[in-house]
This record gives sequence, C-alpha cells and structure tokens, in this order.
Amino acid sequence: METTHRCKHLVTKLWIPDHDPDGYSASTSSSSVQVDLTILWQLEHEWMNIASDGAASIISRCFVHSLALQLPLFDYQVFMSDHTSHQMLSGVLSSMGVDPNLHDRIIVKIVAFARSIQNLVSHMDAGMVFPLQARIRLVTMHVRNERVLIDMATRESMIENEGRGNGMIPATDISIKALKTKTILEGESCMICLEELGGGSEVTVMPCSHVFHGSCIIRWLKQSHVCPICRFEMPTCSQ
Repeated sequence: METTHRCKHLVTKLWIPDHDPDGYSASTSSSSVQVDLTILWQLEHEWMNIASDGAASIISRCFVHSLALQLPLFDYQVFMSDHTSHQMLSGVLSSMGVDPNLHDRIIVKIVAFARSIQNLVSHMDAGMVFPLQARIRLVTMHVRNERVLIDMATRESMIENEGRGNGMIPATDISIKALKTKTILEGESCMICLEELGGGSEVTVMPCSHVFHGSCIIRWLKQSHVCPICRFEMPTCSQ
C-alpha cells in the first residue's frame, strides 16, 4: 500500500551577494551595467510526517542532483525586454536540464527581481558589474498523513469484517464491560463513526489505548473482537 502522498514544490530564491561595488568592473568597456548571474539548480527529496494532531515535521531530506552555472556577462538592459530575457534564460535552463514546463515560473521570478533593483543599478557607472545569484529547488515531497492512514486502516478493517458475514467473532460481554472510560483533554476523532471527539469528552478506551465513542465501540465489539484501528484482539468465547 502506498503510505505517502507525493507532490512537487518549486522554490526560486534570488539575492545579491555581498560585494564591494568599487572593486567590480567589467573587463571590457560597455555602455550598460553588466550582470554576473550564477544559477544553482537542485533536485531534492523530502519526507514529511503529519501527525494525527496536524503537527508537521520533516523526517529526512536528500539531494538528488545539484548543478551550478555561471553565465557570461550580459547587459542589465536584457531584463527590460520580456522576449529577450525569456529567450536567454530559457536557453540556459534547458542546458541545465530544467523541465521546460517550469521555465516560465522561474524566469518570471528572476526578471521580476532584477527589475526590482533597477534603482540600485541606475546609480552604477556604465561598464560596472554586479553579481546576481539564483537558487532553484524542485523538491519532491513525500507526505505521510497519520490521520489518513488511520482512516484507511479503519475502513479496511470494517470491509474485511463485513465480508466475513456470519464468520465474525464478537468479544465476550465480560471484556466489553471491563473497558475503561476517560476524559480527553484534546480533540480526537472516533474512527468508527469519524465524528470529532471534542476536548473534555468522555470516551471508551480499548486495551490498546485507542479511544472511541462508548456506543460505537460496544456495538463494534458485539460483532467483531478486533480493534478497528490496530486489530488488537479482545477475548472471545472460543478462547
């Protein structure tokens, strides 16, 4: 059974590295400010767990591929033309193996950032160079949702037991009456009826620690002696 949901997340970050503007100058004369653009392309896998209470945590991550490319110097004015900038950057991204379907999303962010610093560039002398770095990450996220898995296990257990028909074995009345109750502090779900159990609710607790509405679990155990979540076995008359 597939226990995770996979999705892809594209992250594009741009920044100007710390540098000394007075120490940067083009090797050849130019009538425009020059751009020294470096692009870092990364493919990653990330495993995330979402607990039943909704809390998310990163379990692990790994890099699959990483490639850095420094472009030859080019005029800043390239960014002022949508057609020219798209043509140039799309060619670069293709050479790095970036999926063409992602090009537009990446290029829009690079051009938007470059244009946002136009005021800075306007105070630089012609022929000067400023560095620009872009990091593009395509992260395949493997999300494991405990609540969804519990729900799936519950429904599978229900289907399995329903399929047994007359072969289902109920728990003993003594073991059902021996079940304890408690008041929960935080909200949970009764995984039989799937309704919320609000904080402060009184619930019935199975020996395996799973909690349910009292009426739900009693009705369940009169048909089947196994916990609908983990299949813990209650005593039966045949034992």
